Order: sequence, then structure tokens, then C-alpha cells
Amino acid sequence: MDYDYKTGFVSYPDAEPGSPASKAPYIDHGTDRVDPRRYYTHEEAALEWEHMWTKSWMFVGLAHDIPEIGDWFKVELGKESFIIVRNAEGDEGIAAYFNVCPHRGNRIVHSDFGSTGSGSCFQCDFHGWKFGLDGKNVEIRDEFLFRKEAVAHRPGLKPVRCGVWNSLVFISLDPSGKSLMEHLDVIPQHLAPYPFEKYKVIRDIETCWNANWKTALDAFIEFYHADDVHPQLLTFTETLECQYDLYGNGNSRMIIPIGYVTSRNEDRETVTDTLKGFLQFFGGNPDNYAHLKGHEYFKALVDVRREWAKRHGYAHFDDLSDNQVNDDWNYFVFPNITINVFSDSLLIQIFSPHESDPSKSHYRAISLCLPVGGTQDMVMDPGQFGPEAVSPPGWDGSVRPAKIIPQTLEEFGSVLAQDAVRVPEVQKGIESMAFDGYVLSESETRIRHYHAEIDRLIGRRT
Repeated sequence: MDYDYKTGFVSYPDAEPGSPASKAPYIDHGTDRVDPRRYYTHEEAALEWEHMWTKSWMFVGLAHDIPEIGDWFKVELGKESFIIVRNAEGDEGIAAYFNVCPHRGNRIVHSDFGSTGSGSCFQCDFHGWKFGLDGKNVEIRDEFLFRKEAVAHRPGLKPVRCGVWNSLVFISLDPSGKSLMEHLDVIPQHLAPYPFEKYKVIRDIETCWNANWKTALDAFIEFYHADDVHPQLLTFTETLECQYDLYGNGNSRMIIPIGYVTSRNEDRETVTDTLKGFLQFFGGNPDNYAHLKGHEYFKALVDVRREWAKRHGYAHFDDLSDNQVNDDWNYFVFPNITINVFSDSLLIQIFSPHESDPSKSHYRAISLCLPVGGTQDMVMDPGQFGPEAVSPPGWDGSVRPAKIIPQTLEEFGSVLAQDAVRVPEVQKGIESMAFDGYVLSESETRIRHYHAEIDRLIGRRT
């Protein structure tokens, strides 16, 4: 096959230059191997913490998980813990604090989610100090026991910079760095048509992997592995001719076309049972599209998904191209999340450093779907894509599922389980004395791109 690495594959040749669907200009990060020590040494982890984690905007959760004043959730990053709380209406009414009592250092909250109730406050369960939703100290128990000068400054919860975009909440430990919107670069423009606040959580999993956070991340920002790791996707998903785009601040995207018999299949004429099944899932009748060949079936799925959206009142489909209706636009927001954006669902994956061991990391996957309450329609968890992914009829998203810790591979779901079993094996190989470092293809260019941003932040390059 003739392949120009500077052009790569272009998913939408007719896209207007500069439009969200268009191919980004090529950025050449060279062909040097990626030093394996980046993936397991304490020295590298310390540099990342000092220069990257404490200087970047990091996704921490969903604004619609804290709809009422007093609602909060907890998030961990390395050795640090944070409280994200709603103290007023709107995006500006979400605040973040270190989850640390200024008295003796006790954690203020211990569970994943909770609520103080409107007008109430946080209370430390060690000595009873109380803090308002604005973080200010409102009560020191038996304050007369303290000399006045010891508590005259009324020690409160230490605030953390917080920002919200499209119902996604981010924090930054750098009080003077870029704004959140500056950091996100082109991504808000690209995803403006998608009302993330309408997508409801259907599954939330979290686990600790025996792999560096970057080892885990790398498996989800390229599709070069799909043929071998996810062979079941070949019947309806493009795995070779995917578009890879590099943006500012280490951010990037890949476009994964979905919904037709793709380039890896010898027989592209026959419509597969999988494609017919997808059509029926969204309420379509395969008999109405019997004239289409397998490589043309994209058109059928666009039709039935647009009809599905009309039935459920999701007007944003009118602002989506046919490609956006069907395809997976996978965005990486530096430093550590991917967002698989579908017209009817989202998969947000978070990759975080372990608090003490750089050969381990924390992984979280939040699946969200547009509700279909009041109908017999079902939704499909985008993190699974198997029979277990289908919801009960009429799923309305009104009950937010608890975060679960998978005890078996099956609990990850059919697709994520295939990655979960592979990632720790990759880490073992990276740490072998025989391994000289990544040799990367142009389909893995997103890996080089974020490493270049880490190098820039650390000062290894300008």
C-alpha cells in the first residue's frame, strides 16, 4: 500500500479545511525510541509530579454528579485527595479543595460521593472542626483551648483552581497557569454540538493496574492493536484507515469509522449479522436496506440513528454530520484522559499515577448514555460492545450507579477486558533488560506527541 506518513489516513476527504472533521497539520516528532525508564523509575515519576501533574488541568468528574448545593465527590491523584463541591448554581458554583483538615491533617470526606445538604457544612470526624461550602472555617470545637494567635487566621480548607467545560470538571494545582479553555485548545470547538449534561452514567469502574499510568494510556490512544486485541470489532469498525490528529498542549484525536464492512475484510459486499444487529438495536429493519452492500451500510445506520434521536427528542443530532452520528471521535486531553465521543454515548477513561509505585497506576472508566425513558428502546454501554452492554428497556439514567471495583476480567466488559489483561504484560516487558524502548509507527504518533509535551514541561526540550 502506498502510504505517505505526513498525510496519513484521512477519514473525511471532503471536510472543509479548518473544520472539526478536517485533518490537522502534520507534526513531526521523529523516530527515536521512547526511553523505557520513563515508564517505571521513581526519578521520572518525581519529575512528572513536579512539572506536569501540579501544572496541568486534570479531569476529576462530572458536574451533573453534584446537581444540588452541598453535593460533593472525592477524587484522588497520587498522594493527594480533593473535594469537589457545589456551593451555588451553574458552572461557577463548583469549587475544589484539598481534602485535608488544617488542624491535624485528617481527611475531611472518605466516601466517593455525598452531600452536606444546602446551608450545611463539612465536619472533620477527628476533632469536629467545621468548614463552609466556601471552604472557610466556621467552627473550631472548644476554641477556648487554643491560644488566640494560634487560630487567629481561621484556618480553612485550601482551595484548588477549578473549571468546568461541557459538564466536565477539571482542577489545576497551578494558580497562575493557562485557563482551562486555553489548555483544551480546539476541543471545545470540535465538541460544541454535544450536550454532555444530557448523557447519564450507566457504569463507573475503577481499579489499580500493575502498569505505569502511561503504559495503560498508550493502549487507548492508538488503534494499531485492534486487529489482534479486539478481533470482534473487525466486522463493523475500521482498524487500519483511522485519522490521527495532533493539537496544542499535548492534546490529540483519532477518528475510528464505524458502521460498515471495513478495509480489513476480504468480503466487503456481504452485510454482516453484526451490522444488521446494530440496525435493529436502533429500531431499524434490515429488509428496508437490502439494496446496500456491506461497505455501504453506513448510510443505513445513519438513517436509523437519526430517527432514533427524533423519537427521543435529541435535537443535537441535527447539528452532527453523518460521520459524527456513526463514528467514534476519540480525544485525548493532556495529561491523562481519553473521551470516546459517540452521538448517543460517551466513554471517559482516566489514567492516574500510583501514590508510591511508578509500576502501578489507577484506571477509571465512566460510561454515559443518552436516556431512553418511557420507551422500549435500550442503550449500549460504549465500554463493552457485547451482549452484557445492553441496558434494560426504557433505561432513564435516573439512578446513578455506584463506582465498582472489578474483581474479574468479565466485570470490565468484553472490550475493556481485552485491554486489561494485556496492559500489565506490556509493563513487564518494558521493565525487561532486553527492551530498548518503544519503536512507534505513525499510527502511534499520539504517544510521541504527549511525551513531547511532558518533555517541554520538564524542560528537556523547548
